[in-house]
Amino acid sequence: MRLLGLAALLAMTGVATASAADMLSRIVTKAPQITDASYNWGGWYVGGHAGGVWGRSDVNSAFVNGTTPIANQQAFASSSTQFNPAGFNGGGQIGYNHQVDRWLFGVEVDASYTGLRQARSVTAPFPVGGTSFTATTATSADWSVTLRPRVGYTVDRTLFYLTGGLALTELNLSSSYVDTAGQSERTDFSKTAVGWVAGAGIEHAFTRNWSAKVEYLYTDFGKQKAASPLLTGAGTANGLVAHDVNLNTNTVRGGLNYHFGGPSVARY
Repeated sequence: MRLLGLAALLAMTGVATASAADMLSRIVTKAPQITDASYNWGGWYVGGHAGGVWGRSDVNSAFVNGTTPIANQQAFASSSTQFNPAGFNGGGQIGYNHQVDRWLFGVEVDASYTGLRQARSVTAPFPVGGTSFTATTATSADWSVTLRPRVGYTVDRTLFYLTGGLALTELNLSSSYVDTAGQSERTDFSKTAVGWVAGAGIEHAFTRNWSAKVEYLYTDFGKQKAASPLLTGAGTANGLVAHDVNLNTNTVRGGLNYHFGGPSVARY
């Protein structure tokens, strides 16, 4: 009887141990996956963006001749204008990413409508000669294009990145001058300004193919110069009026990208 009871006890212990092991195995097997480190940012993508842009444009004007009194030259130069245009930024982008472990290296090209424009008119007396002048100035930049490498770090499906590179825009200046002595000048020019751009952003992939981003970009397009003849009432030149204009912009925008996918994440 004692042997029979001992055998029954050992059998019950074995069943309990097997049941506990089976339950533990199921718990471990069915544990939820907390991260998605396998998400691949690599490959080509296209998308669109929209946001706001604001900036600063300084226009400086001066007489270039030896006949205008110094005091009058200084009065005209002081009429130079600082603009603070703002507008809507919207357009599209295309890019390519290569991912190495959690690090991302890529390049992006975008084209945007900016709609930056502002105008101002100044009328003031000259200190010498009892005459006065009116100077009217307008600046605008309707589009921009950037070519920017990107370097980022991925945390699951979220990408944090820095970016910077080349920037292009068409910078327009329209300026006119007229005084009560019968002199006048007008300048209208459009130049493709080449500058640099730098910024940072956050992008999150909410599906395998779609991601959304928010980014900030600072752009400096440098300084452009132009000059036109100062004409008298008879139409003869009496020197020149020289102008220079620059443009710096700040852009905050959101974007949506579609990813075509690429090779598996490289790991070294």
